Amino acid sequence: VSKSDKLKGGQAAVQALKREKTKHLFGLIGSATMEIFDALYHEKDIKFIGVRDERTGAHMADGYARVSNRPSIILAGQNGPGATNLVTGIAQAAAAFSPVVSIAGFISTKDKIQDAFQGVDQQSLFKPITKKTWTITKTKKIPEIFSKAFNLAMTPRRGPVQLNLPRNILSETAKFNFKKSEKSYETINSTKGKEGIIKKAAKIISSAIKPVVIVGGGIKYTGNYKEVAKLAELINIPIVTAAGHGDAIPFDHKLNVGQMGPRGNPVASKLMKEADVIIAFGTRLGFNSTFFSYENLNKKAKIIQIELENKMLGRYFPISVGICADASTVAKQLLNKIKINKLNKEINNWTKKYLNERSNYLQERDKVIDRFPIQPANLFKQLRSVLPKNSAITLDAGTLCLQATDALEYYDPPSLFTPLDFGLVG
Repeated sequence: VSKSDKLKGGQAAVQALKREKTKHLFGLIGSATMEIFDALYHEKDIKFIGVRDERTGAHMADGYARVSNRPSIILAGQNGPGATNLVTGIAQAAAAFSPVVSIAGFISTKDKIQDAFQGVDQQSLFKPITKKTWTITKTKKIPEIFSKAFNLAMTPRRGPVQLNLPRNILSETAKFNFKKSEKSYETINSTKGKEGIIKKAAKIISSAIKPVVIVGGGIKYTGNYKEVAKLAELINIPIVTAAGHGDAIPFDHKLNVGQMGPRGNPVASKLMKEADVIIAFGTRLGFNSTFFSYENLNKKAKIIQIELENKMLGRYFPISVGICADASTVAKQLLNKIKINKLNKEINNWTKKYLNERSNYLQERDKVIDRFPIQPANLFKQLRSVLPKNSAITLDAGTLCLQATDALEYYDPPSLFTPLDFGLVG
């Protein structure tokens, strides 16, 4: 497509997707976005995956975004009910901080919503469940707004965005320039912590006697657990995982004690209740991990929290140090800083105790006797024996699924996908 090309809005939308290096697009064909589907038919670089309904498609896009660590697109072919069907899936993506780019047709800009066929105020509908919602009113603005949408979806903290495309905007023709070929977002964020704050955190860690590392989605979705693991190995600190993120570090890592909190196992949960220093990498210390209660972590513990979203630092519990930066990058900074400090040898006894408890717990877990009707503990035992190490496991909501977040074994981050704080079935 050259600078002088005239394109319909639907063609421009597809070219905008292509510029973002889109490889897959989930959607349900409908008349409101027919110009997009016509253009997709001729675009061989983008694979269209048809869905049964828009909610299902939103879940598929959510899952693809979480696995691929890049934006994922769901296209509702119809405005009105096509758009309203997206809502549950987009709300779920918002709860999971999943970078879904949701696109829906919309009534013509000259029509009144209350009088139009399949008319509903989509701008207001999606605003509470997205990082931002756009209703495009000028055809020539399509590339610019698509670029902003992809960029915002991937900007920390990530999340879904919504694009409403009126029928006349998709059918109108305008001149476009798509010479710029690079994506409008970066998939890797390496924001560093400030030197003074890193030094303060390193001092607290170096003086700890009963430290614990907790890893959450900020480590899991980047797959950069190795920097945290190196730090934990240097000091010999046990590692626990936040609720729903039992895959943030491989199950068989020698310092992994499993998922903590009300949804976790008793050994990891006990660690949090007794630790004198808690180093929280990429986790909000949210509801499912803590129930917002000191029953699930030591009230006297010094908390060092590393989070990309500044407002989440100390939001639920007072912290000693808050570092607004990329979790794995901070782990590397701490590793370099702590190397020059003298470490407390009492940590070794602390960690050895809990690794022994962890080993005993896992042995007891596998002693469950086969019974009929089958019980959850036995079901999990059978699944552990047959699931390949590279399995990707998805869960619905409910007690059995919450148990599975720690009862199953995850080796290849990210490989566990749950409804998290939205508690969605489906």
